[in-house]
Amino acid sequence: MPSEAVRVVERIQEVLLTLEDVVVTLNDPEAGELVRQTLMELAEPDFEVVMVGPKYLGQTIELSGADGFREAWIDWTSPFSSYHIDVEEMIDAGDRVVSLVAMSGRTKTGGVDVEAAAAAVWTVVDGRLQRVEFHLDRESAIRAAGLSN
Repeated sequence: MPSEAVRVVERIQEVLLTLEDVVVTLNDPEAGELVRQTLMELAEPDFEVVMVGPKYLGQTIELSGADGFREAWIDWTSPFSSYHIDVEEMIDAGDRVVSLVAMSGRTKTGGVDVEAAAAAVWTVVDGRLQRVEFHLDRESAIRAAGLSN
C-alpha cells in the first residue's frame, strides 16, 4: 500500500498528467484553475517550487505557492509549442517521493522534437506538499531525496 506522501503526489500528478499538453494547460484558464485548486487542497499555501538546472550551469530557480508553480512551468516550457510528461516510476522515500519521468516536446522554433529523462523530489509532511524540486539529472534528484551517497 502506498504511503500518504505517495498518495498525495499521485493525486497531484493525476491532475497534471490528465491534462494532455503542459503548454496548453498552463495557458488554458479552466485547466489552470483545476491545477491551482488541486495544489490549494494538497499543498501548503507557500510550498516551495525549485527548478534545479544541470550541474554545468549551476542555476536554480526558487519560487513558492501555486502561482510560483505555474510561473516556473511557463518559463520552462516557453520554448515549446507542445510539452508532455510521462511518469515512469515513483520511489517512496518516507516524507519524500521521487518521480522519475520522461519529458518530450516540440520546439516553437524549427519544430524540433526533444526528449529527456528527468525527476522530481516531492516533500510531503502531514499530508501536505511542502516542497517540490524538479531536476534534469535523475541522479541529482535521488541524492536530494537522500537515497544515495
